[in-house]
Amino acid sequence: MARRGGKAANRRDRQRRAQRKALQRPAAPPRPNAAVVSDAVETVAESRHEAVHARVSAAPSPTRGARSDPRFAVAGPSRLSERAAAEYHYVRNDLRNIAILVVVMAVLLAGAVVAFSALKIGPH
Repeated sequence: MARRGGKAANRRDRQRRAQRKALQRPAAPPRPNAAVVSDAVETVAESRHEAVHARVSAAPSPTRGARSDPRFAVAGPSRLSERAAAEYHYVRNDLRNIAILVVVMAVLLAGAVVAFSALKIGPH
């Protein structure tokens, strides 16, 4: 009698293939000790901290009365850079276009109110 290949048979075949693959896989490399990883992270953080302070101390201080862009005067480690501001220039353009559209719509609405009242159109 011929063997029937149905849904259950296909599922068993898939399970057997998955088990064979799992047995053939090479063992995973050992994970590093948590203490070693934590020390490495602290070392990297300290080196970054020192590099940032070295750059800040090496940077020339702005002269008194020099114009500075207030967008970049944010204190703390999350400073905005000029590159990021330039990268999102389209946002400023979109906001400007929205403001222009609002002004145009307000002028059209005012013109429509004056025109309807002069022509005596609408509720009285």
